[in-house]
Amino acid sequence: MNNDGDVIRDWRTLTLVVLTLTVFIFIANIHLEVRGEVEDVDILSRFIHSATISFIFVNSALFLITLALSHKHAKLIEQALGTLLAAAIGILLFGLFVDSGITVAGVATDAWSQFSIGAIRMMTVDFAILLSLGTSFGILLTLVTSRETPSDPLLELETTSFDNEEE
Repeated sequence: MNNDGDVIRDWRTLTLVVLTLTVFIFIANIHLEVRGEVEDVDILSRFIHSATISFIFVNSALFLITLALSHKHAKLIEQALGTLLAAAIGILLFGLFVDSGITVAGVATDAWSQFSIGAIRMMTVDFAILLSLGTSFGILLTLVTSRETPSDPLLELETTSFDNEEE
């Protein structure tokens, strides 16, 4: 059975959802700026910085994982070089963005400050997301496991010995 059509449909749906959410975020932030509720959110530069920093982190992590977990099916040299080159390209792109003036407001305009503050903000948000997920699943697990259910009647039955004592 060939499920390639299902996979393509699923990826198209996922891509459409991500693009729609991205457009909605941009529209919401531009709406807030136009109404004057916030001053200069600068969502485009924040989005570009976050996407580039995430790209660098993911490729760096994949590079380290490739080095640590080589197995017989892994083409170690190709994978390691590919992820290392992708991380290097991400770093170069980030530097080009900062040099071209795409910077986040409230942070010094040098590349290292932009990168470090952006990375700290992203890691803080990631930690908060993981903490909230862990808390939610912990509460749900507690609610599910603390329920009292009637015991199984088969467990309350007494066992009898089948040893033949008459021998």
